[in-house]
Amino acid sequence: MKSSIFAALLATTATILTLGAIAPSASAYSFVPQEEGEIDVDFGCLDPLQCIELDPIFKSIESLQDASSGGFSRLFVDSFDTVNTYGDNIRFGTKDAGTNHEGFWFRPSEVSEERGQLEVGTYRFTFAEVISELTIDYFDTESFPTTGVLELNGEPVGNVDYVARGRDGNIVSQTFTDVKSLVLKLGNDSPSGTGDGVNFRLAGRFDASEEPVDVPEPASLLGLLAVGALGTIKIRRKS
Repeated sequence: MKSSIFAALLATTATILTLGAIAPSASAYSFVPQEEGEIDVDFGCLDPLQCIELDPIFKSIESLQDASSGGFSRLFVDSFDTVNTYGDNIRFGTKDAGTNHEGFWFRPSEVSEERGQLEVGTYRFTFAEVISELTIDYFDTESFPTTGVLELNGEPVGNVDYVARGRDGNIVSQTFTDVKSLVLKLGNDSPSGTGDGVNFRLAGRFDASEEPVDVPEPASLLGLLAVGALGTIKIRRKS
């Protein structure tokens, strides 16, 4: 009988310790809205009814003059499940001129060419808080050196780590730590031809200290052990 109670105590202790061991040390989530529409990047949306409300993690997103196109770009969230029309010049179909991706992605739009089909743009992202770990996924990078982070936390990146040229439909990622703001350049507007369009995703990871996990105090552990032991005794008495 005593050995059975002792075994139950050990089992209960092991369960509690295991729960503490598997408590997550960090959390991560996507910053891409799970709906299609336009994002206001400092000069309004073509249709206010199609304007997307951003995650509160964004303090602002600003369109900057792009080095390859010489102009400013709008920014959308798009998938290839539906046809979407914005204003008189932009129409995204269920099949893109290039390779099609799955799910929701940020989609730059250089509006002076291809009726918004050329995914080229440069943007400044400012976050409401520091992102411990920020990952950028790029889709369909087929030119170099044209896509990458130009500034990080207000400071120019001396040797820009441009994303390498890849095969059609490739996905490549970059990860940065302790990010408050960044300037991101995407794609290339070629003087002849259609250039290189690049869509992208952002995902953030935060330290566990920012999202504390409840762990039982020593007194609580003793209480849980006692409850486990009493439960075992009662079951055995009934049997």
